Amino acid sequence: MAAFRKLMPAFAVLALVLGLVSTARADTTFQCTATTGTATPLIRAEGLTELTGDIVLNCSGGTPTTNLSQIPMANISVYLNTAVTSRLLNTSTNVSEALLMVGDPAVGQQLVCSTVPTTTCPVLGTSTVSSVPGNDPFKPYTNTLGTSITPYNIWPGVVSGNQVTFTGIPIEPPGSTANRLYRITNIRANASTLATGGSSWGTVTALVSTTPITSGASFTISNSTQTLGYVQTGLTFAVYAFSNVGSTTVPTIKQCSNYRYSSSVPTGLMLARFTENFASSFKPRSATSYSAFAGVDVSPTPLVQATPGLIYNSESGFYNPSLTSPFNLAGLADFGTRLRVSFSSIPNGVSLFVTTTNVTVSSSTGYATASTPSNPTSSSARLVGSESGYFYPVAASGTVTLTVSNSLTYSYYPITLSSGAGLAVWEVMGTDPAITETMDFGILALATANATNNLPAAGLGYAAGSFAPAPTTAFTASSGASAQGSSYPVPRFADTGSAKKIMTVALCRTILLFPFVTNQAGFDTGIAIANTTTDPLGVSTSAQTGTCDVNFYNGTTQAAFTTPSIATGTVYANTIASMNSGFQGYLIAVCNFQYAHGFAFITDVGARNLAMGYLALVIPDGGRANVSSGVSLANGTGEVLGQ
Repeated sequence: MAAFRKLMPAFAVLALVLGLVSTARADTTFQCTATTGTATPLIRAEGLTELTGDIVLNCSGGTPTTNLSQIPMANISVYLNTAVTSRLLNTSTNVSEALLMVGDPAVGQQLVCSTVPTTTCPVLGTSTVSSVPGNDPFKPYTNTLGTSITPYNIWPGVVSGNQVTFTGIPIEPPGSTANRLYRITNIRANASTLATGGSSWGTVTALVSTTPITSGASFTISNSTQTLGYVQTGLTFAVYAFSNVGSTTVPTIKQCSNYRYSSSVPTGLMLARFTENFASSFKPRSATSYSAFAGVDVSPTPLVQATPGLIYNSESGFYNPSLTSPFNLAGLADFGTRLRVSFSSIPNGVSLFVTTTNVTVSSSTGYATASTPSNPTSSSARLVGSESGYFYPVAASGTVTLTVSNSLTYSYYPITLSSGAGLAVWEVMGTDPAITETMDFGILALATANATNNLPAAGLGYAAGSFAPAPTTAFTASSGASAQGSSYPVPRFADTGSAKKIMTVALCRTILLFPFVTNQAGFDTGIAIANTTTDPLGVSTSAQTGTCDVNFYNGTTQAAFTTPSIATGTVYANTIASMNSGFQGYLIAVCNFQYAHGFAFITDVGARNLAMGYLALVIPDGGRANVSSGVSLANGTGEVLGQ
């Protein structure tokens, strides 16, 4: 922004000088006023290719060019305070999808000058041709020689950094009884450098200037600096408990217990929530990209969006597939807004799945209450096969009926994980641009208990949400922020995702503290550890078997003692004399099963004169255990007598 401010005085001088250049016309009152044409749009701070508002030059006065004489030409340039990222349709000449059109031509009358910048496209005056409506040389007409003329009325812009220049534009005064419109559209901008943060808005600012290239093409532009967009963060991402969207409590998957709906079907883990920060932050590819949705996967059919000045609330801008190639692709986005969840650090042994569509959430209960949206005009999105490729819906791998507030059936798809990382991307198919919307997607998990092989492994899993595509192998952060050809996707975004915890995988273990034991001065201590994972009350999640590592502490380094495997429903007993002869201090026993309980009995040898016993304390896992790894495996801290 600072660099742009430094250029402003130079631009102002340039505009003043150009405005004072003498004109070859008899009438020198031809002048233009710049406006944005329509309401200045809100654009996403995450966006690298954000569509800005149009620039409209409303011109009046002057003397029209006489019949069959070539209309004088000028170059019209637009300078932004950030990089212009309109798609390049020719990477050797930097001709782009940004277009300048004269007179807002009707869809069937649009003709693009396809030879710039190497060759200009002359347009002839029509001031004596009465059959031309309003003497407009930019609409089809029959000249005085009886020839049918379809004149050029659209010119593409050439992009260079933060500038786009339209070459050889006919500068034709409309006379004293009419107006001439010059509309500049399809300018995309890198908005990611303009966000101010907080409640403040950044702005995309443009300066319009002209340079005559033939005699008689000089004119002045009033209000030459325009605001083309207000920049705001477009997305908020959060994760919530699958069964209660009001809760952020992260589920714990226990290594000794299966986490699944049935033998091979996952169960709900979390909901990934994407929320618009302003209406129309989510956009389909075009105004009606998809003709059907409910239960049907269809290829997108872009809508013709060729009415100048109309707001389409889509990722595509002005788009007329009937224009000469390659300008028949100008303004067309590759896909609608895409929403991405990046998974990281998913523990080994956990399989992840996501719902193929967004799910709806009850406003009264906070529970997920429906699955597939009924039609594409509602808030709807579909899981796609890649982050930056064309729309390719993936087929569901299965369905699961999950009881939340009632029984609901969801279609789900597995996430490919590599070293604990994976990706899920949904494409927006339908939105309501008048309201702020939220889209929720189910994250499901499947884990089979296999403590013998340390599966699933203890640890934390994370998910980060952002717009997509973001810098990947498809494009780098630096190249994505500049104008590129068709090999680069439109739209594209900066990666703003921040990882949020979605799961904890906990070891099935119990940590027992024996505050005092001794094998000194004629005393010995017996300890007993009971494996109570078998009980008549159904308290245990499963019958478990495992060893206990007994750790000795008295201010010196002591070797740990590992017990034999303690079977469920049994008790292991031993003495300090046998485990660590001559020791006096405290013990911490880490048992690799749940529901371990301990007892210590101190006596003089032979229990002849003095004896006492106590229950071992249970240290809640996560309070003191495993702190160095950052893995919190239970709620609460401190020492308690019960588990």
